Amino acid sequence: MRTKIIIFSFLVVLFSFSACTEWLNTKPESEIILEEYWKSESDVQAVLASCYRGLTEQSVIYRMIVWGELRSDNMINGSGFPSNLYDMQRILEGNLTTVNSFASWGSFYSVINYCNTLLYYAPKVMERDNNFTEFDLKRVQAEALAIRSLAYFYLVRAFKEVPWIEDASIDDTQNYQKPKDTEETIIGNIIRDLLIARENAPLDYGNNEYNKGRVTLGMVNSLLADVYLWKQDYDNCIDACDRVLANKKNKLSAGRNMLSQVFYLGNSDESIFELQFKENVIENVAVQELYGSASKKMGSIGFPTTLTHDAGPPSNAPGAYSPFVFKVSSSVIESAEDIRATDSYFSYGGGFFIFKYAGVQRLESTEGTDMYYHRSNTPNWIVYRLSDVMLMKSEALVQKEGQENFKKAIELVNETYLRSNEGADSLKVANYPTKKDMEKLVLRERQRELLFEGKRWFDLVRVARRENSTTTLNTFVDHKSSSATSSTLGALVMDAMYMPISRWEVEANPALIQNPFYEENNSSSR
Repeated sequence: MRTKIIIFSFLVVLFSFSACTEWLNTKPESEIILEEYWKSESDVQAVLASCYRGLTEQSVIYRMIVWGELRSDNMINGSGFPSNLYDMQRILEGNLTTVNSFASWGSFYSVINYCNTLLYYAPKVMERDNNFTEFDLKRVQAEALAIRSLAYFYLVRAFKEVPWIEDASIDDTQNYQKPKDTEETIIGNIIRDLLIARENAPLDYGNNEYNKGRVTLGMVNSLLADVYLWKQDYDNCIDACDRVLANKKNKLSAGRNMLSQVFYLGNSDESIFELQFKENVIENVAVQELYGSASKKMGSIGFPTTLTHDAGPPSNAPGAYSPFVFKVSSSVIESAEDIRATDSYFSYGGGFFIFKYAGVQRLESTEGTDMYYHRSNTPNWIVYRLSDVMLMKSEALVQKEGQENFKKAIELVNETYLRSNEGADSLKVANYPTKKDMEKLVLRERQRELLFEGKRWFDLVRVARRENSTTTLNTFVDHKSSSATSSTLGALVMDAMYMPISRWEVEANPALIQNPFYEENNSSSR
């Protein structure tokens, strides 16, 4: 057997734990022979840092946005895509094929392999370093299992079925041509690993940057809640949400401070898990390119006029399909003056562009004009925050039905709704008398609250899976364009909700079978 040489994401010179961001953002710099490397706790921590660093690779962030939101009703072409990102334009045009670069999953499997390698070798270090205790090992394992679970959860939502690999790549004799595993198997394995991680993940590191940027008990339970919601296991989803909500250190930011505290400054009290970036160390190029910055105020991605709260002159009226200024009945209007509308996007030159993540703050002039100030530094990327968990619980409660559950669900919706609609009346369950009414309310509130956070397409896919139909999904997606039909931009059939597997992955691995829609539709698979 030949010894495998692996490139790990860590510095040759060891680092201090006091340098939090530097630890979370260590860079690849050397080739290490595996058997000669694993000698001390510092070696384990270096590779653990690589697992986190892998999540901040731009190829990963781009895919979190593309897989989680680009195909939804929230996104259209903004200022245009550079040539290296033109495959996003093709997706927006409904031209999703097996040669699209975003059909590649390699960057997520790189993260998975870092985790697998760590899980394989870390126990051996206990035999070589007496300072590396069983307690230390279990905590490291919890972090690696949670990161691997997050990577697999993105893959299973994007592709439905992918190869489940938990063996480390340690020598050249291993078989890397693995077939796909079923969605049921992957989800089951994710839940198994997260339940193990939950036993040993820390509640608090005693350091805010670590509390937000590393795996905590809150992160594990947030991810578990998301997985259970996807699985339609609503009781366990609610239980996982309750475990997160029990931590009173997490609290919602005030509405008028939310943009600056949560998305500009970052690592807020509301944050549960966010990927850490740092100026001139590792920059979030994906968000800067797609959403904007001080040097590029109009990002490559725009927001559909039909969804805006104010379509501008001459009509000065809400967009026809906006979740803002939404008319529930002749006497009930949601989000009439919702701060999330003006804080999440802005208008320029007849179009609408993303301000969330791209901005520092929005100020109102004495004339009532909104003035937008863009950031010159790099943003973090939030994976989970408190309001997301609240609305996951609300969604699960609605699916359980019954007036008591509806009442609890609307109380949670009101927590996020009222902080962004200062002075508004609470939403009343009497105005949403049916399960369908409540489902639509929660879906609207998730859209308003989580705009551009990589959630919307997955939210719509959950709806389609519950209904066993893409009709509702297509209706929403069709709203963003007057020149294309939903069957082009949405999903003609259920299998079309998922990404094709990259042609090059299929050619390199004969054990892989292309996802059914793209296998059967030659025009889409070439």
